[in-house]
Amino acid sequence: MKQIFCGFMTLLLAFGISACSVPEKAEVGEQRIFRITHADSAGRMFSEIWTTLKLESLGMREISSEYFDRAMHISDSRFSAISVSRLLTEFALKRGEDAVLLNCFDDYQGILSIADVYRYDLWLATKIKLVSESSKPDWLNPLLILVPDGQQPPFQERFMTANIRELKFVRLNDYYAPLEKIAGTSPKAQEGLEVFKNNCLFCHSLKGRGGNKGIRLLEVYDFSYKFDQMRMLGDFKNFHHKNNLDKQDVEQFVTQEKLGRVIDYLKNFD
Repeated sequence: MKQIFCGFMTLLLAFGISACSVPEKAEVGEQRIFRITHADSAGRMFSEIWTTLKLESLGMREISSEYFDRAMHISDSRFSAISVSRLLTEFALKRGEDAVLLNCFDDYQGILSIADVYRYDLWLATKIKLVSESSKPDWLNPLLILVPDGQQPPFQERFMTANIRELKFVRLNDYYAPLEKIAGTSPKAQEGLEVFKNNCLFCHSLKGRGGNKGIRLLEVYDFSYKFDQMRMLGDFKNFHHKNNLDKQDVEQFVTQEKLGRVIDYLKNFD
């Protein structure tokens, strides 16, 4: 029955009929479409549709990123990109928004503070040019956050968000509040939360925050038991190493000591 329904929905789309349960298409012709969600003049949240051409009309540059190449273990990548700070001038932030939530086509979810956007002169790539296309993983698509050459932010997964479908302005305190409460006053747990926020939350959601590309850790591991703590450490190393199939080398950002602090944080959920 499910297959019949899906086939019927495909037929409807072929004739240009939409339905609220059908996900928005990622592309219009050859133009990818994106959403930018912000408060309107009355303070109500509002989503605008932007295309690649509209973004590029703000002014493009071809840039390189040693930061990106280091993280991907490749070299000589080039990008067509716009300054995120230039994009920000298009919007009046009326509700104390101090961050940009980055929702992605593959259920990854990044977040950047607006302070970091200006501090590190972050850019947004609409085209990615690799020396060898065979080295491109499926998730590496525009829009892509870029650290331009000459900038040296901390080496974190945070600055590698790709495949973005929506930029949404939010308040950091509101976004992180459910997670901060769990950390409590433990210094180790607080350190673990910072590591988790900067490298793990984008795939592994907690308390309704973060992405759903990866497993929900609290459903797979019971961190009150040493056995599950060690099992999580082993699974992390097996999946997130340099040569994993998805080419997401999270191990380079998170040392064993930092991973131990993450476990100190996750134990608090019990």
